[in-house]
Amino acid sequence: MKFELKAIGYWSLIKTSFVINLIVGFIMGIFFALFIGAIFSFAANMGGLGGSPLFQEGMPPIGLLLILYPFLFGFGGAIFYTILFVIIAFVYNMTAKLLGGLEFDLQQVAVMQPVQPPPSYYQAPPAYPTPPSPPPPPPVQPLPPDMTPPPDNQPPAGPTI
Repeated sequence: MKFELKAIGYWSLIKTSFVINLIVGFIMGIFFALFIGAIFSFAANMGGLGGSPLFQEGMPPIGLLLILYPFLFGFGGAIFYTILFVIIAFVYNMTAKLLGGLEFDLQQVAVMQPVQPPPSYYQAPPAYPTPPSPPPPPPVQPLPPDMTPPPDNQPPAGPTI
């Protein structure tokens, strides 16, 4: 099957490239902060050998570099490269209108079916049948009119002391 990429959608490109460049920029910022921190530490230790006084006083702490550089690289790189990718997509869309887009020759790949597991040697016992529900209780019969109900909570009859 042949397919042709006629245009690149701007909004999907912006969302995707911003997130990817944010993550990559953050990771690169960590590496850059570690690298610059090592150089600053080395240069500060060289002060006794006639190193630059710039690294001896007023140098930003390396911990601050480790915190700021990943965020600066992440957001700065995400914004810069997203704008760059939108410009490239615009140029591609204009070129594709004039000359035609990129052609792709795609082929469908046969998907292999997963192997069925061998039958297990354990056989589950048959399910027990559910017992029948018990019969309903007999209906309550009212007392005949000549009988009085027993008194409630009467003290037992007997001698009192």
